Amino acid sequence: MSDVAGPPPGPQRTVLVVDDDESTLQMIGTFLRRHGYKLLLATNPIRALELLKAEKVDLVITDLMMPHVDGIAFTQQIHQLPGLGALPVIMITAYGTDDLTDKGMRKGVALTLSKPLELSKLLDLVGFATH
Repeated sequence: MSDVAGPPPGPQRTVLVVDDDESTLQMIGTFLRRHGYKLLLATNPIRALELLKAEKVDLVITDLMMPHVDGIAFTQQIHQLPGLGALPVIMITAYGTDDLTDKGMRKGVALTLSKPLELSKLLDLVGFATH
């Protein structure tokens, strides 16, 4: 018996993962693909915005600390795009404080997850946010 769950029920969900750290990006991408999600990966918010304009995305997972713009400001940029005002965003951060979580929630971040990532918790949050 495998500990890897099958694909989520219903249509395949697309998740955009944005992180300037390639190893984190690949780890999350590989893990979520194994669980039936379609993945789009971007190493910076500029590329991520291009993907959001070109692809239908059900969820964004973004790092807080990135070059050019932080995850909270990036979330605001996402929600300003036509039709994406309610797109759920999960922010991952090594700086998980209550103040940061509160600020993110006020600026449109749906959920915050602290690093080091617990992949089972990430999978639960992704499932919750995409259904």
